[in-house]
Amino acid sequence: MPHDMPSTQTSIELSPLSETTSDSSPGPSPKRPCFQATPAFGLLEGATIEGLAARACEKCRASKRKCDKKLPFCDRCRRLNAKCHYVQDAASNLNPQATQFVIYQPRSLSHDALFRSSEPLGGITASQILSLVSMSSGPGHPQVDWRSALNTYFFCIHPWYAAVHLTLFERQLANLVAAADSPPQSDTPVSLSSSHLEHSAGPLPGSVLAYQTNNADWYSKEAALLVVAMYLTTRMRLTDSGEQPIFDETYRTVKRLLSPLLLACVGDPHPTIEIVQCGALVALYEYGHGQAITAYRTLSQTVVTARILDIKPGQIADSGNDTLMLSVEEEQSGCLWWAMFILEQFIHQDEGAKDLPFLLESPSQNTLLPETPPMTPPMVQNGGGGDYPMSPPPQQQATTTTRHLSTGTLVGGPERFGGFQLSAKTSCLFHRAIRIDKERDGRPGKMPLVASYAELDREIRETTVTLLRDTLEWESALDVFAMLISSLFTLYLPYLQIIEHTITSSSSPTTSLSLLSSSNAGELETALAALRFACKMSTDISCKINADFGTGPARSPALLCAPAGATCYLVIFAFASLGRIFPDERRECEDNIAEKFESLALFSFRWGIAETMMSRLEKKVGLDRNHYLKDSQLTPPPYAICFDFSQR
Repeated sequence: MPHDMPSTQTSIELSPLSETTSDSSPGPSPKRPCFQATPAFGLLEGATIEGLAARACEKCRASKRKCDKKLPFCDRCRRLNAKCHYVQDAASNLNPQATQFVIYQPRSLSHDALFRSSEPLGGITASQILSLVSMSSGPGHPQVDWRSALNTYFFCIHPWYAAVHLTLFERQLANLVAAADSPPQSDTPVSLSSSHLEHSAGPLPGSVLAYQTNNADWYSKEAALLVVAMYLTTRMRLTDSGEQPIFDETYRTVKRLLSPLLLACVGDPHPTIEIVQCGALVALYEYGHGQAITAYRTLSQTVVTARILDIKPGQIADSGNDTLMLSVEEEQSGCLWWAMFILEQFIHQDEGAKDLPFLLESPSQNTLLPETPPMTPPMVQNGGGGDYPMSPPPQQQATTTTRHLSTGTLVGGPERFGGFQLSAKTSCLFHRAIRIDKERDGRPGKMPLVASYAELDREIRETTVTLLRDTLEWESALDVFAMLISSLFTLYLPYLQIIEHTITSSSSPTTSLSLLSSSNAGELETALAALRFACKMSTDISCKINADFGTGPARSPALLCAPAGATCYLVIFAFASLGRIFPDERRECEDNIAEKFESLALFSFRWGIAETMMSRLEKKVGLDRNHYLKDSQLTPPPYAICFDFSQR
């Protein structure tokens, strides 16, 4: 032990941190004392030369990689977001007779998300949480400022997944900016052992935990966590700068910080709506990158917390009066509920989630569609180096009298739907189709008559035709088209499988529906016509999208929505079946499959679910993507245009 050790740093005990993580080297021998003082930089003065450690850190030594020996962290460990610590030999100590000791440097937030404190978000600051945004850039990618990430979110995600209410979110930004710009109180996190000793020393006064005394600081941390979740949903998966790691340490850190907040312990603070918003965004991120089951688990925890907070949509009174007064808080509650409802429908569309129960109740005819505040095009520059969209200054009272739209309002009528209202409305049609699919008997001969779907089928088709006529910007309504087309596939795709099985198992070379019994022919012809309609609508949209992004001015794939990838999978699956059933149409089906594969390749630059769907088509249907993309000119987009919205 060095003789000049300050008395305040000579508390010697075996640190539980000696049990290192999987990405670090084995810890020291249990017989060697370990210093738990924080920070331990003062111990290195006799063993360093001009700010460098005497030997490489343990991570680089174990990996046999070159280490720059910088303190407190070497550059390689910083880049890998790994724990960095140095072991100093006795020969390097001021006292040659001293025992070898270990110096543990402060570790990154990702390693200590669960072990900093016994309370959620304890031992960390809002600034540290926000730093996850700038730290998560992959090799070759420029660092992202959290303020610019907000700008991207409100342009790319908010129009079709308005889980965050812009007006109320702005109220938190002032406190968040102040917390982010203020210097941290401590550079070193609280360790598990010291936190345990601190909170087990005696009873807490008034049974109130210490972190509840500073509500502003607590809310700033929750807002910071929400900002990082918003940033996650804006990530590009693949650009000319390379592939961005999706489920990296930033994602895992956010998930580990969020989980104890959703699954609160006795005595934890009451959950807030920001936690629900964060959970809804993380679930979207997981679904958008091909992890539907994980997204369902995250959403289920989020929905439980939402029920505790009484987050739900508004209802028209029994009198039928749709002129109501809603506060911005009620608007926020309705928007968040609808965002979770929309996401749940897409999750249930995945083949791995078809047997899972619904998390949210079905909307009634009197359920109000969401009200989203307008967003002005001008950007407000913030002194911190980024800008983000702001809603107009309030010109009226907090509550306004408005005629609201309900789920019973038909598209194409005199009422005009807002963008997110239209998403909510079509999600109701999608939900009805999924519920029918879950409840019916799918065995041949047991399928219900297609006449039982007639009303839903008619409304889906009329809504689709109306939107095709009125929609000018395709990418702004992709989620709506995806839900409408997926609704028809959900209703009728099982009939296509019956047709293919019946015809391919017949010894007759005839390939028409005349092979089928007269009692079933009419049913199957109706189902086949509906599937052809859905395939044509989807292919027309793909041709438009592929042309828009392949030629003309550069357009950002960041604007593409996640759910469309799953719909492309269904269309390709249907075309493959039609080509087998009707050989004379095989060439046309092959061309359409190539068009849809190009759409999936385009979406794969933005969302991992498109890559998952292409892999699934290769494994389950036997379609080689390389064959269908051999003439494609698509290349990963330049990183610069992905987040350039100046033209919008």
